[in-house]
Amino acid sequence: MRTSLAHLLVAASLAAPLASAGAQKVVTLAKHDAEFTDPFTQLSSVRELKDGRVIVSDRRDKTVQLIDFKSGATTKVGREGQGPGEYSLPASLIALPGDTTAIYDPFNSRYLLVGPDGKTGKDFRMEETSAGGPGGGIRIGGAAPKGTDARGRIYYEAPAFSISPDGPPRQADTAAVVRYDRATKKSDTVAWVHLPPTNIRVSGGRDNRNVMVMNNPFAPRDDWAVMPDGRVGVIRAADYHVDWYAPVGGRKAGPPMKLDRLPFSEADKEEYRKARRNAGGMTVRNENGVITRGAATPANIPDPEWPEYKAPFPQNAAFARPNGELWVAQARKASDKTPKYHVFDGQGKLLGTIVLPESTRLVGFGNGTVYTVRIDDDDLQYLRRHPARDALIAP
Repeated sequence: MRTSLAHLLVAASLAAPLASAGAQKVVTLAKHDAEFTDPFTQLSSVRELKDGRVIVSDRRDKTVQLIDFKSGATTKVGREGQGPGEYSLPASLIALPGDTTAIYDPFNSRYLLVGPDGKTGKDFRMEETSAGGPGGGIRIGGAAPKGTDARGRIYYEAPAFSISPDGPPRQADTAAVVRYDRATKKSDTVAWVHLPPTNIRVSGGRDNRNVMVMNNPFAPRDDWAVMPDGRVGVIRAADYHVDWYAPVGGRKAGPPMKLDRLPFSEADKEEYRKARRNAGGMTVRNENGVITRGAATPANIPDPEWPEYKAPFPQNAAFARPNGELWVAQARKASDKTPKYHVFDGQGKLLGTIVLPESTRLVGFGNGTVYTVRIDDDDLQYLRRHPARDALIAP
């Protein structure tokens, strides 16, 4: 049964971007009920535990913390390194059964387990598999995880290119969504996503080749997310609709929708260049409020190919809410600081639009909670928790 929005949402003025789907409900996310006072520099992942505490990773500062909003207490989880209980880069967190969390550490090519007490345990690596990819033989442990289901199976997007010793790299225009079962050490392909062309540069000889894969960050491409019950929702960029894939075969396609296209502007180009310049740097505020900035990305990296129009949604736009809703970030102008997310149900029907506060971004969900990141004028990031009920968009 859908619940009332009276205690959760504030009505917002309707500004629906849909050109053919008719008027849609637009609501504003409820005001946050907690904010962690210590800043992050690049908060990359959050995992809520059953008692409301959260584990948070910062990939730029290379830290993982266990945070208790009620008491304000924080516990450092593990430390940087390559030994037991250590990580070189805590890129993301994935939820496993029993309130166990796994830290994905690509630099060490492994996962580090963390218990609900915040203590690190054993680490594990993925097995090799030939699921997905145009050339087979893909090591899915080298691909970043995008989620897990309630059974602890891990979901990846397999690489869309393969390398052979006797020929040039081969690229496909699709990639497999791969499901890996740790118990059986087997994997299977759940769905396929469409990809834009990739620029692959190869240098060196047969026994010492260097391969550089460069993706255009503005090219339209499909995105996806996985639900606790194992359903995978794929948002299609070509005609903007959702395909739902059942855990064991079967696909349900939602209706396609036409969106108003946003022209790609000079302001968009400058916004991208600024973000790229700051991508490798570090911004830290000490106890006296002094801001320190580290080295940034080199300025001699060439610009990507600029498109005429923006894609309907940015990369990494899809988020799976545990109640079955699929949230998809919407494209917006460079001057627009207010994020908006379309919300789809399990049939692929567009329920409406959720509006986030200015200068924030969605980072994850919990049990009746939504987590966002507030970004201040110094690019420091603060974790917020918002209350939410089962139905954010009422019929």
